Amino acid sequence: MKNIYYLVIISLVFVSHSSFGQEIFKDSLQDGVNQVTEKLITKYGDENSERIVRGVRHLSNLWFEENGSGSEFQEFCLKQFIPSGPELDNALDIAEQQFSAINGYQRELSLALDFPLVTMTRPITELDRFFSDSKITIDFFKSKLALAIALNFPYYTNEEKEAFGAKWSRKKWAMVRLGDKFDFRSDPDKEPDPMPIPDELRDYTTRYILSMDHVLSPELKVLFPEGTRLNSHNGLRDEIKGLYYRDNPLEKQRVISTIVMHIIYQTIPECMVGETAYYWEPIANKVYLKEGEKLVETAFKAEPDNRYKVLHHNMLSKMRQDAIHPEGSTYLTRTFKNGQLSEEKIVSLLESVLSATEKKAVAALIEKKIGRKLEPFDIWYTGFSDNTNYKMDELDQLIKEKYPTPMAFQQDLPNILKRIGFPDFEAEFLGNHVVVDPIPSGGHANAPQMKGAKAHLRIRFEKDGLDYKNYRVGMHEIGHTIQQNVGTYMSDYYLLKGIPGSPYTEAMADLIAYRNLIALGINEEYSAREKQDNALAAFWFVCEMGSEALHEIRVWHWLYDHPDATVEELKAATIAIAKDIWNQYFAEIFGVRDVPILAIYNHFISGALYLHSYPIGNIVVMQLEEQFEGKDFATEMIRTCKIGKLTPDLWMIQATGEPLSSRPLLRAMRNALEAYK
Repeated sequence: MKNIYYLVIISLVFVSHSSFGQEIFKDSLQDGVNQVTEKLITKYGDENSERIVRGVRHLSNLWFEENGSGSEFQEFCLKQFIPSGPELDNALDIAEQQFSAINGYQRELSLALDFPLVTMTRPITELDRFFSDSKITIDFFKSKLALAIALNFPYYTNEEKEAFGAKWSRKKWAMVRLGDKFDFRSDPDKEPDPMPIPDELRDYTTRYILSMDHVLSPELKVLFPEGTRLNSHNGLRDEIKGLYYRDNPLEKQRVISTIVMHIIYQTIPECMVGETAYYWEPIANKVYLKEGEKLVETAFKAEPDNRYKVLHHNMLSKMRQDAIHPEGSTYLTRTFKNGQLSEEKIVSLLESVLSATEKKAVAALIEKKIGRKLEPFDIWYTGFSDNTNYKMDELDQLIKEKYPTPMAFQQDLPNILKRIGFPDFEAEFLGNHVVVDPIPSGGHANAPQMKGAKAHLRIRFEKDGLDYKNYRVGMHEIGHTIQQNVGTYMSDYYLLKGIPGSPYTEAMADLIAYRNLIALGINEEYSAREKQDNALAAFWFVCEMGSEALHEIRVWHWLYDHPDATVEELKAATIAIAKDIWNQYFAEIFGVRDVPILAIYNHFISGALYLHSYPIGNIVVMQLEEQFEGKDFATEMIRTCKIGKLTPDLWMIQATGEPLSSRPLLRAMRNALEAYK
């Protein structure tokens, strides 16, 4: 047994150093690790040996000099170790209760402090910003709570979770997720100095709103209705999508596409960002002022690469954090590690879709539907789904009358859920645990962190109510709130509530968004044709968004290869990489090369490395849709939401019987193409 024990220690020493590489304990502490491990195994027996070896070794990586000497380390281990059985189960219960309270009340406070900035329901002041920045944090290491948890609920790598997790009980998984809370401790001596962003660039993407009622055609005619405001990128992209359902969309779509290019190249007139008295003709890139009823051309300055200044700042800020992590750890590696999907697997999944030979056939179908050759902005085509007898203007009017205010939408949430198949009790419960907040653009859902709290669903309302474009965003966010509330209120363990990673949250949201016309009462059921259309839409979206995700990943690699790059060099690389990916996957189909449209996304400018979540989410959606076929939708939705925070493949195996794969998406796309023949 001792031979086995020492082999385990040796392997864990290797895993510990390769995973964390912390040089935080002295020679005396290393001696203490072996000594106290032997003492604990002698005291508590072989049934606790694996936990003891892992826990003591992991704790030694988190134990700083400020926590005590080598002898104090041993004393802590001997005093705080909890043997398996009722005592450990009780410790898990206590941790679940207390972390629910901590997370829950911190979230409620954060909601209150951030509300003015997020919703912009009134002018934002510097005092609002100070309040928003005044978050309460708890030092779990100073109190030694983190140390006690690390000892008793040791850390497992993602590879170990995949290898062992299928045999673990739900309780064991909850214990493992508790151990994940303190997998790393940064050395404050290595913390880099803060890298403040200039005041004029704070909230850059949030405030990037264009007055579209001041955008002109080449004939100097105003193209958009008075009061139209679109942000970049969401508003511009979604307006192009919505125009497919309107009469004579092409001129407006081309103008918006030109605006997108001006933003990417930073040739957009600076005076056109935000509310403005100027008028802009984007095709010729000329600016005008009104003198009476006459438009008079005037000089302007282009935006001074602010977009890439923000990108440069955000990426460097994240890269600077590498200093506090073990050698070899980068923002790239940490992002994929935290998401539990490797970069290699994500890239492989995306390339398997982008390289599908049927992409040409799908493009040909789009050309047939729109009656013209594809143009670059048709990468955002959405006309496969949401087929309806309503024209878009009529649909907008119907929804605005139904939902003139956030409260009207909020009050109808239970009915929306009933219409898409949720039983009365579940629909009332889930729908009544959501608060709807208005925001300037886009949409998101803020999850409750304790029982008694509600999810916050945030979408844009126009002055006269909710239009179809934002209603569909709202349906997507309803999907998020279902997953969030099921996790909070229906999970067997608080520490397992949630989902393996961001692609899975996006998938659960899209499952609801696909049923938006049923939720309106326009369609009675989710028909076979609607499923086929959504399969084509999902495939085309993964092609579009997957290429943008590859762009984001490649730009990150480029900057790591060129850490001293200037803003101008990062801008050039960003545009060049976007063109390269376009040429690789789209130039042949669209008949035009060197298009940088893939560089427009604001999520990319934030430096968040999040874009892959959307296309992988659609791959997940199609695998779930295949599983749900012929079953009760609401039952399956709740069942899968309750699986919780396993690894992505183990979650998918429990949800569908198979690991994560692009094959269901490709099958559904091919079947849909056959149906269109």
